[in-house]
Amino acid sequence: MTRSDLIALGYGPSFSRDIIRKAKILMVQKGFGFYNTKKLGRVPIEAVEEILGMTIDSDDLEKIRKTDGSALIKERQKDG
Repeated sequence: MTRSDLIALGYGPSFSRDIIRKAKILMVQKGFGFYNTKKLGRVPIEAVEEILGMTIDSDDLEKIRKTDGSALIKERQKDG
């Protein structure tokens, strides 16, 4: 999961950056030292779910990866 994925899910840019940073720290603590670099901006979905304390719907992820994410945001606003 990337910062762009989180932004498309409705999180703000700054909060998305913080989530990715915390997820990288979590992965390093779990023994995956290669996450200890500034250049890597992708983390496992499970790490983000652990940080947020909730599960991320795989259907939502598929939608944002196929589009720019605006369709998902509009859909959520209709359900609202």
